[in-house]
Amino acid sequence: MNLLEDPWIPVRADGGTGTFHLLTYQQLLCEPGNWQVSISRDDMELACVQLLVCMTQVMFLPEDDPAWRVRLNHLLPLNDFTTGIHPCREWFDLDHPTQPFMQTRGVKATDDTPIQKLLVGLPEGNNHAFFNEAGEVGYLGGTMAAIALFNQASNCPSFGGGFKGSLRGGAPITTLVYGKDLRETVWRNVLTRPRIQERQIAIPGFEEDQPTWVKTIKEKTTINWNEIGLVRGLFWQPARVELVKMEKLVPCDVLSGEAVTGYSGFRKEKFNFTIEGIWPHPHGAMTMNLKKGVMEQKFSSFTKTAPAWTLLSEFVVPKNMNEAEAKEGSVPAGPITQANELGESDLHLLIGGYRTKQASVLERHHEMMSLAQGWQDDKSRLPKLVEIGKEAKKALRGKLFFASKGHKDKGLKGIGVAIHETAEKLFYARTESLIHETFSNELTFKEWATRRSGFAQQLGIHCHEIFKELTDPYAMKPELIPIIAWARRSMNIDLAKLKEDA
Repeated sequence: MNLLEDPWIPVRADGGTGTFHLLTYQQLLCEPGNWQVSISRDDMELACVQLLVCMTQVMFLPEDDPAWRVRLNHLLPLNDFTTGIHPCREWFDLDHPTQPFMQTRGVKATDDTPIQKLLVGLPEGNNHAFFNEAGEVGYLGGTMAAIALFNQASNCPSFGGGFKGSLRGGAPITTLVYGKDLRETVWRNVLTRPRIQERQIAIPGFEEDQPTWVKTIKEKTTINWNEIGLVRGLFWQPARVELVKMEKLVPCDVLSGEAVTGYSGFRKEKFNFTIEGIWPHPHGAMTMNLKKGVMEQKFSSFTKTAPAWTLLSEFVVPKNMNEAEAKEGSVPAGPITQANELGESDLHLLIGGYRTKQASVLERHHEMMSLAQGWQDDKSRLPKLVEIGKEAKKALRGKLFFASKGHKDKGLKGIGVAIHETAEKLFYARTESLIHETFSNELTFKEWATRRSGFAQQLGIHCHEIFKELTDPYAMKPELIPIIAWARRSMNIDLAKLKEDA
């Protein structure tokens, strides 16, 4: 299967409600249609979109803003498509005899790894977080194999000890702009040449800049980040892997449908190399911290169970470290910065990533968030809303932690149950709709003072309800009444202050 020629993009027409079929890359860019990616796993849907963005970025790089707007608003002429893919026509063939897409021919491995391992969250059957059975996925068609290979290399932890991970770290968060259909989504995330250069990414041309499965990484070499060009960085494959093709035709275990050519497993082989520095990948927010005079840079990732909105400030608002005594900074993903610079009013974000522990995936976060017109007029307002939400959660959790532990010096007996952990989960679950509605409502930014105060008040109501729900069963015990009253009074003070500060 060749991604530049064959039908492989899993879509549904009519904005995602129509009939499922596989689309060619040419049809996506050159023919009209209201398509959306359709896969049963949200992480694979995002990976498919990101793969299409990377393909379009390297083959159809817009020279400037006017050229970008033409691409966004008009179908790509067939002649331009043919010219654009010509230098790369041998790069995207899954079964190429010498340089298959994101693979290495002749990988040496004692045993074949089940294909299920490419679907993140199923490390060879010992983690069943996203599936019911260990052997549920035994066969992937070409579409899912290509998407899974790209996702594993770009967005996931490594295969384990001795294997290298992605250029953005173990489990980075991907942040893209969402459009009204798939074609628009792809173009909204393709950056112009000047913006690629602003991120200090080299664009040396196809003769020098080739994917790692075409121009292989030499073992035991040290590579400086600025030696990695646009093509090589977007399609970086840190592992040596080779798909194991099945002889017979079988339906894909993810997409189902008719029997197709596909793969039952893959071989993987360890090899070592070193990357010096951080390659400024355009699809994620980067944070900077000054510690003991040394600048640390890393891409945002989900390190806690908290939802994506808690990181929204660093996703969309740049924070300059040149300000006096600033010890922290952030740079949003390239498409977010571009949308802001082009004056896009509403901003719809695709956010996805995994929370991991070493090479194991604990959970995945994939969601869409919208920001209403006016959010960029005063960029301090969005961080303020995020801060209010986080501080409300902190007040609830902190006071219930106090109630759980008690205070020995004051003679206050604690409840002895970790109700603060339950409270945090309930807070995130019950405030989700409020958070999304607030961020996406134009009145939030047009009537800032009133809406900000009301937001803090509504969060406070949720906190009071959760506090009461979790402590009422223990208020029947006289010895626990003092600690509950103390915690409630202290939480009320914090929440009242939060509303006043708003």
